[in-house]
Parts: sequence; C-alpha cells; structure tokens
Amino acid sequence: MEKYLEAAPKSWKHRLVLSAVPKDGAPYEDSFSVHLDRPVSYWDQIYTLLSDPLVKVEACRSEGRVVVIVSLRTEVGVPCARCLEPARSEIGGELRYIFSLRRDERQREESEEGQDGEEEMIVLDSWEDEIDLGQLIWEVLITALPGAVLCSPDCKGLCPQCGANLNKAPCGCKKESRDPRFDVLKNFMADNGK
Repeated sequence: MEKYLEAAPKSWKHRLVLSAVPKDGAPYEDSFSVHLDRPVSYWDQIYTLLSDPLVKVEACRSEGRVVVIVSLRTEVGVPCARCLEPARSEIGGELRYIFSLRRDERQREESEEGQDGEEEMIVLDSWEDEIDLGQLIWEVLITALPGAVLCSPDCKGLCPQCGANLNKAPCGCKKESRDPRFDVLKNFMADNGK
C-alpha cells in the first residue's frame, strides 16, 4: 500500500442514483462524510486530513441534462510554509458538473453554435442507473487544498543562515542586508581597484 494518496481512493464508491433526481426539475440533495486512511500528496506537499470531509451533493434536471454541484468542507494539517511547524487550515470548495447524453449534445451544438459555456460538461453515451461521484469529490478536494499555509499570520520563519525557527528565539546570526546575486559585481569592483 502506498504511503500517500495521489488519486481518488478506490474505496470511494459514492453514487448518484439518477432515479432519485426528480424529473420535474426539483432539487435533490444528499450529505455524507468520506474517509481517507492516508495523507494526500499534491504538488510535493503532504496534507493530513484532520477530520473526515463533509460532502454535499445537489442535483437537478434541466433541459434534458443533470446538473450536479459537489461541495466539500474539512480541516487539513500541513507544514507551515515559513517555519515547517504543523499548521491547520479549514478548507472548502465547490464544483459544478453537467451530465448530458451524446445524442442530445450533438443537437444542442447545432442550435447553440458560437455560445461559450464555462461549466464542465460530461457527455454520457446513455443514462445509466447511477453516476459515480468518487472522482468528482476528489477533484473538489484537490482544488480546495491551499498552496501555502502559515502556522500564524506573523510567523517569522526559519533563519536563512542557520535554519533556526525564529518564532521560538532569535538565532544570533549576523543579519546581512546584501543580495548574494551582486557578489560577482562586488568582486569585479575590487579587482579593478575601485
């Protein structure tokens, strides 16, 4: 078994039963928790889920399509971007998906040429009894993960010279306000006697 998750767990078998979505356009709603037994690895960052994500699914039928909105809320633990101490962050996200039949989409394309849509369209060959939501939930989770989390807004980070955590105590290193990229020019000036 891999140490970290990099894709939706195979155990996520959450399904939206299409017969449960009212045909009159009324909304269908469901809420449930999902469980991850390992931390998530994404963009070289390790995220530990501190609580099981709460997922909310809303679906309705509209113009021969099924519109599904998947939202998610949880709390993650991740190393602070400045000092590497443990940090926590509440996260949440929502994505909208439109499911449609291939034959219906061909007819729509002919009648809607030139119109741009911003929703993610998932075209199906046939209306199945259910739609697998596992990958959609994973997409919402991944897009909600923060890029940089701080342990506190005033985190001082690590000393760039000795690596000491400056939140705990000053390190005593001499602070130089020089840019190392200009060292070549400094040496150039010294070599030319100026």
